Amino acid sequence: MEPTTLKQVEWIHDCVVRNIVYDASKAERSLSISMDCPHDLGYQPWAGRRIVLTAVDVAAIRQSVWATANPETIDAIRPEITTDFQKNTAGFRRLGVRFPSLEFTASFHSGSALEVICESLQVTIENVDA
Repeated sequence: MEPTTLKQVEWIHDCVVRNIVYDASKAERSLSISMDCPHDLGYQPWAGRRIVLTAVDVAAIRQSVWATANPETIDAIRPEITTDFQKNTAGFRRLGVRFPSLEFTASFHSGSALEVICESLQVTIENVDA
């Protein structure tokens, strides 16, 4: 896996989602989104490739799912979470819980959304072409 930035994931759009996996088997929990990127992605290292975007050391996740699209595709990944999700974490913050500073929302063409607070992001480029 290579470290990545929110600036790089701004390129992600119209990627077909293969699966989303939350791994709670270790203290450092992770969330991975496997996706097939279109050839016209605009970011050459990932264009036409299968990638796995992994949120590392996840502190909080909120997902809403609308099963109205097949296949599910990512509309955008933005460096923010909703005000409502921020309010959900406020009580924990007042108690002294430390949340990592990396926050992002993945929005999907179906209207689904995935909000994440984590320590870092990593991308794995798989050997299979999309």
